[in-house]
Amino acid sequence: MPVELEYDYDAAVASLDIFSQADFDHIKDWTQKLDKSKYVPKDLTDKQLLLFYNACYGDIEKIKTCIEKYYNIRKNTPEIFDNRIINSDELKPSVEALEFAVLPEKSCDGYDLIYHRLHYTEPSKYHFEPGCKLLFMTVDSCLSKRGPQPGHIFVFDMRGVRLGHLTRVSLSFQKDRQSSLRKFFQYVQEAMPVRMRAIHVFNTEPIIDKLLLLIRPFMDKKFFDMIKFHHKNVDLEKFYGTVIPRSALPPDYGGTLPDTQTLHKKCMQNLKSLEPYFKAEEEQRINALPDKKRDKAMERAFKNLDID
Repeated sequence: MPVELEYDYDAAVASLDIFSQADFDHIKDWTQKLDKSKYVPKDLTDKQLLLFYNACYGDIEKIKTCIEKYYNIRKNTPEIFDNRIINSDELKPSVEALEFAVLPEKSCDGYDLIYHRLHYTEPSKYHFEPGCKLLFMTVDSCLSKRGPQPGHIFVFDMRGVRLGHLTRVSLSFQKDRQSSLRKFFQYVQEAMPVRMRAIHVFNTEPIIDKLLLLIRPFMDKKFFDMIKFHHKNVDLEKFYGTVIPRSALPPDYGGTLPDTQTLHKKCMQNLKSLEPYFKAEEEQRINALPDKKRDKAMERAFKNLDID
């Protein structure tokens, strides 16, 4: 099954601020010559490659590094990147407990907006790995539909976050030497094929200091400096005029979009419709593995199938 992204390739190329067909062809040739130990598929489509090309501003060596890290992390983090099925027993509780959206409008600078917060605030309903999986599925849905963009902004809301949530994240950290938390930040900073511009965190609570103690060791300075904190009851008028306009925000943030549950339900419908894409992308990665690892991955994928 081919990996089909929905965006228009020719229109995307025409919109890029940097593009060299010769350099792009060089990257395509390079993927064909890679050893299987790199886990990079040889049947990457032009649409897939263009995402990396844009994210790395056409820098050939950075593109190669980004592609290798992308497939290495996805191969070694199946709990986040495999079995991406909305109605699975694994994801159903998080679909109900969390909220995600690709916001329909853009920032003042024309960047795409990815939104996330808790819906139910009880810590017992929060599961770190499924939450990460849904977040990256949301990012992938944005890339599939809209293609390469000049930038992305994450909009997170800390409403309802408390110590119990951090405890559940820290338990995830303790259970594995190569923790999901570490791999989450490695993927976002080094492998995700987007131009990350900023992360805006609303409704920050005093617990933010404890959260930063947990996650700061995994962030480089450049990434940390992208994070902007907005306390409760802060005046957002300047923010509306320079960062994200009211027309691009839900009502809880003074905006005019539909409410967050409406946006979340639409996002989950989109993720459901993209399940053939998620399945094809996972199969593409499995087929790129060395034989022994491919056999194990196929066995794991089979076990993850929902049997009626």
